Amino acid sequence: MKRHVIVWLAILLMTLYAAAEASSTAVTLTSLKLRKEPSASAKVLDTYKKGTEVTVLGIDGEWVKVQVGKRTGYMMAEYLDIPDDLELPDPKEIALSAPGRTDFEPAPGESLCDTAYLLDEGQEPIVTNSSYQSGNVFIDITSAREYNTDVYVADIRVRSLDSFRRGLANKWRNGTAKITKIAEQHGAILAMTSDSAENLDAGWVIMNGETMRRTRNRKRDLCVLYTNGEMAVIPADELVHEEIAALAEAGEIWQTFLFGPSLLDKDGHAIPDIQSSIGIQNPRSVIGYYEPGHYCFVQVDGRKTASQMEPGKKNKGMTLTELSQFMESLGCKAAYNLDGGQSSVMFFNGKIHSTPQNGSRRLGDVVMIAEPNQ
Repeated sequence: MKRHVIVWLAILLMTLYAAAEASSTAVTLTSLKLRKEPSASAKVLDTYKKGTEVTVLGIDGEWVKVQVGKRTGYMMAEYLDIPDDLELPDPKEIALSAPGRTDFEPAPGESLCDTAYLLDEGQEPIVTNSSYQSGNVFIDITSAREYNTDVYVADIRVRSLDSFRRGLANKWRNGTAKITKIAEQHGAILAMTSDSAENLDAGWVIMNGETMRRTRNRKRDLCVLYTNGEMAVIPADELVHEEIAALAEAGEIWQTFLFGPSLLDKDGHAIPDIQSSIGIQNPRSVIGYYEPGHYCFVQVDGRKTASQMEPGKKNKGMTLTELSQFMESLGCKAAYNLDGGQSSVMFFNGKIHSTPQNGSRRLGDVVMIAEPNQ
């Protein structure tokens, strides 16, 4: 009797093991190349004969990320026998383990920010030359002279992410305009230069929850604003394309930004010496993050424009290292450099608030704060 039980258990374990294997492996249908990237022109790592079992790590369109022995790469999906019961990571589980994202999830209708900063529902907004307060949005802009340049810090609190938006000049990758026109078109209270992602050939672009482009960019840090209000910067060498794809598919990402680089380390501290081809003194535009619902837009003037704060002096701009130190001084947990130079400009309450070089250039899109449903 005991022997029969042992045999039965052994058969059961073998069946379960086989099922587990079937749900995570695929088999090559022909001799197939393993490539370094999901592209027919990517480097070939090895070639495997028909019938080779591979472990499936993820699926991205017509390409499958696989592991064969110690090698990891990509194979074309049409040449793989992929089981119907293939088990891939749950997008929600990936979302909760994504860099800078926790299991925080505001209750339906709950305000992201402390409502003490907001007016009661139905009250008319209170607006000054440097502040805005309503039942949905709080903005307070302070200005100071730092590193021999004028700096504007817009402290921002929003009830919901519907107020933290991107605004296009026209359609994605189709047209530019001055920031005043874009802001007016989208009902922006506050607007600033964005990342100019339309001028880059590759990289993830998600605007207001809509994926505009979903390609890799291994050279640029990616700033991600999750739908729960948390924001994080993922270093270029740590970004996992399949994770971002799963997050996007699950509707867990509200915005991405693609200019960079990151200005703070993972603990919110300044980076001692940022090495970059754009590291010299320049006008700057930055997004800073404190906690869900609490952010800042930082605008740095430069390129020898006249100071608004100290007449007779010029704005030198900041190096990326100086900017990193400044963002740490604000107490941000994360900070990300956006497009700068002549593109760098801040708009508030119907007019330009900073001193951009030559009045700023035309932009493809802006990052902005607006009342919901604008």
